[in-house]
Amino acid sequence: MKKTTHFLMVVSVLLFTVTAMSQSTITGTLLEAKTSIPLLGANVIEKGTSNGVTSDFDGNFSITTQNTSGELVITYVGYTTKTIAFTGDMTLGN
Repeated sequence: MKKTTHFLMVVSVLLFTVTAMSQSTITGTLLEAKTSIPLLGANVIEKGTSNGVTSDFDGNFSITTQNTSGELVITYVGYTTKTIAFTGDMTLGN
């Protein structure tokens, strides 16, 4: 019984480690290209998932992705959709 409990604990820790390792945090600031005005409420979505966030009053966002690499799709009413590739933890903008 003791060996089984120990084995299950080890497996649980390994599963959580794999899950934590397969994520990235992407942060950035979304600004209008010509005027550098922050884009309030822009949508940032991890392509191929339903994982997404919106930018705050200053155009800042932070998203924890489900994968370590992929693409972010950025949309804002009245603007062209932009797709940006990411790999690992990144900071965009500024």
